[in-house]
Amino acid sequence: MNLVHFLARESTAPKGRILFMAGISGISTGLLLAIINDSAQAASFNAEDNLTYYFFLYLFTFILAVYTKRYTLVQSTMLVEEVVRKVRMRISQKIRSTELLFIENTGRADVYSRLSQDTVVISQATTYLFLVAQAAFMVTFSLLYIAWLSFVSFTITMFAIMVGALVFLAKRSGIAQDFQIAASKESEFFDTLSHLLDGFKELKVNRNKSDAIFNHLNDISDETELHKVKAGIGSVTIIMFSDIFLYMLVGTLIFFMPALMDNYSEILLKTITSVLFVIGPLGMVVSSVPMWVRAHVAVSNIMRLEASLDTFGKSLTSIRLTQAVPTSFRKVRFEQVVFNYNDKEGKPLFAVGPLDFTIKRGEVLFIIGGNGSGKSTLLKLLTGLYYPFSGEITVDGDEVDHLSYSAYRELFSIIFTDFHLFDRLYGMPTPDEKKIKELIKQMELDKKTKYLEGKFTNINLSTGQKKRLAFIAAVLEDRPIYVFDEWAADQDPQFRKFFYDVLLRGLKDQGKTVIAVTHDDKYFYAADRVLKMEYGKLVEYDPFQG
Repeated sequence: MNLVHFLARESTAPKGRILFMAGISGISTGLLLAIINDSAQAASFNAEDNLTYYFFLYLFTFILAVYTKRYTLVQSTMLVEEVVRKVRMRISQKIRSTELLFIENTGRADVYSRLSQDTVVISQATTYLFLVAQAAFMVTFSLLYIAWLSFVSFTITMFAIMVGALVFLAKRSGIAQDFQIAASKESEFFDTLSHLLDGFKELKVNRNKSDAIFNHLNDISDETELHKVKAGIGSVTIIMFSDIFLYMLVGTLIFFMPALMDNYSEILLKTITSVLFVIGPLGMVVSSVPMWVRAHVAVSNIMRLEASLDTFGKSLTSIRLTQAVPTSFRKVRFEQVVFNYNDKEGKPLFAVGPLDFTIKRGEVLFIIGGNGSGKSTLLKLLTGLYYPFSGEITVDGDEVDHLSYSAYRELFSIIFTDFHLFDRLYGMPTPDEKKIKELIKQMELDKKTKYLEGKFTNINLSTGQKKRLAFIAAVLEDRPIYVFDEWAADQDPQFRKFFYDVLLRGLKDQGKTVIAVTHDDKYFYAADRVLKMEYGKLVEYDPFQG
């Protein structure tokens, strides 16, 4: 898909009207050269009546050229920002609706590149598209004229350039400020997008949090569009001001120079007008060719990413809106559940299962096993982040299928080893700030961070401290099942003991189910059961017999 087809598909702006106005702008600007030529000839013969006629014809064509070019530039600026916003938000929506395996296989670098660098290329190329269309018409009407410059003309031209430069310097600060705000908002967009990617597992099992972070993304995107359009229109104003000085310069040379100079040369006048009309637009047309190539590649990259999301994704958005959020359960049962990691040819690389076990409400379950035994895969299967290749998962006897997986995930609050710490409590519109403060103090983080204005003031903490902050967020979610993957591994001995003896006991007393992956055999007494993963299989383990 090339840039033109991409814009035609993505934008609701009146593209035909913009192109039409660009054509009118180019033709009217080119016609100015013919009018200038005839006016200069009339002036050389002192045909005052004809000169008056050409003056009004020039004035009308000049106003038409200014109006149509400004319309083209403003509308193209709004068009491209609309397209960028729509593409980014649509792909963000598809990212949160896809599956974990796609995120793991694709990686964030490709996603960031498509939504940042490629959309910037498209933005730049789109603006040039309409400018080049206008310039092409202008060049057509201007290339026939060749002339030479005089010193007087050079002096007047330099004066106009200096005045234009002063105006630019006066306006630059305001435009720079708008661009700076827009850049800041864009950085905030990608920071929040990183939460969507890094915290994918947490969002996948928490519908409210997922909706909240997406709404936050949407708000930032809208603000980014607003400031970029404002900055773009400011830039258009600068361009138009330079054009006005250009046309005023030409008008001065034609209508006032004959009265100031004797033997004013018609050939010299044609030279001036030809140089002014040809050099700029011709250079624009030639220099735009590499940009079209980059734009085509950028469009292809974005379309390829979106096609991959569509192919891999199993979006259940409409079902999620109707599925009830579970608040409790009696037991979760795995029966002959198998999951395979496959290579590109579909051949199995590593298998987990068959798994047969039951998780009961209110129990504390420890899972142990060596590296590579399949513990992390087991947790992803358990929390619904992976779909089993075969077997059955049931909740209170009801099978969990693709239609109910979204609701099933809502049973869990998770902290994996590669967890993502959100700076806000997404999905909790009215959190209990008093309770948050108590939990921060309990976790001995009150000297490190606070919860103010809807966000944590500092999340640049040590790994162990980040895990404590993630534990606070998990507790506030108030889910039936808590999953902790090596949570205590990065805690000091005192806080590790506090985790097993106080925190886990507190969750159990609330009727919560706790599933913890651990290697701390000295604290196995805190568990109701211990299960061991060995080569992808799960077996009962007696901590007293080893």
